[in-house]
Amino acid sequence: MANSNAGKAALDPRSFRQLLGQFPTGVAVVTATHGGHVVGMTANSFSSVSLDPPLVLWSVAKSSPSHDAFVAADAFAVHFLGAEHRDLAVRFGTAGTDKFAGIVHAPGRSGAPLLEGLAPIFECRAWARYPGGDHTILVGEVLHMVERSHDPLLFHSGELRRIDAPNALRRAPPLASNSFARNYLAYLLARASFIVSNEFHARLGDWDLSVPEWRVLACLMDVEGLSVGELAAMALMKQPRLTKVLDRMERDGLLQRRATSGDRRRVTLHLTAKGRARVQPVLLAAKAHEAEVLKQFSDEERATIKYALDLLIDRQTREE
Repeated sequence: MANSNAGKAALDPRSFRQLLGQFPTGVAVVTATHGGHVVGMTANSFSSVSLDPPLVLWSVAKSSPSHDAFVAADAFAVHFLGAEHRDLAVRFGTAGTDKFAGIVHAPGRSGAPLLEGLAPIFECRAWARYPGGDHTILVGEVLHMVERSHDPLLFHSGELRRIDAPNALRRAPPLASNSFARNYLAYLLARASFIVSNEFHARLGDWDLSVPEWRVLACLMDVEGLSVGELAAMALMKQPRLTKVLDRMERDGLLQRRATSGDRRRVTLHLTAKGRARVQPVLLAAKAHEAEVLKQFSDEERATIKYALDLLIDRQTREE
């Protein structure tokens, strides 16, 4: 029997992901209850399936900590997000946070938790579960709906946007070349950092990582065995906040603390195999995002940008 894959060229995963991102989708928060615990996550994979019976679907990544709970749950609720719910999308798309803290919610008719103040909502009974590569496809039969018209929140090219194009990405007004903002180093650095990192940080929920967790994993991939103080300086975090992040990551099996043989009071940090596996695809995506941001510049301009920033950091670090 002939191999059905014969002659097929392998797709580049980064290009595939970037091209998928050109298709704008709505953004939803999906919730469920399993084992007495509520779970929730942001999803943009929602789609209608059938009118009779009324079926909808969405997919959950197998790498998600909530995957098993959603797959095992008897019901789920899909909350469509409005343009004013950007913060809620980020919260439920970020791993390691108490997503329901301060949010009023109660079981709906299906038993899945409903978030107060959100609509439209589909309350669904689990109807079918299908394997979908690195995701599981969950199909639900709609039992009840909460109806409301709204200005939807969209996801496009790695960014959360409004449907009205002028407000999709608010731009700063043009400034004269001799203006303070265009010549003040601190502002230029902050603005450049926002432009480069904001879009990518919004995608970290795809790998169930928060921004602090991403920084920790990326730093430890470069330098193994950092102390907490060294990592705090490298990851741009205050030590008390970093300690809480490390506690959570250690519980999740992403890193280990080890006492050094010469000084038991000195603890160093090391990635586990799970931590390395979690960060590897994110590193590739980060480099692809960087290439996309810098593609408008020549090779010489890209080298100049990086050289100047590296020089500034190196000299400032030596003076401290």
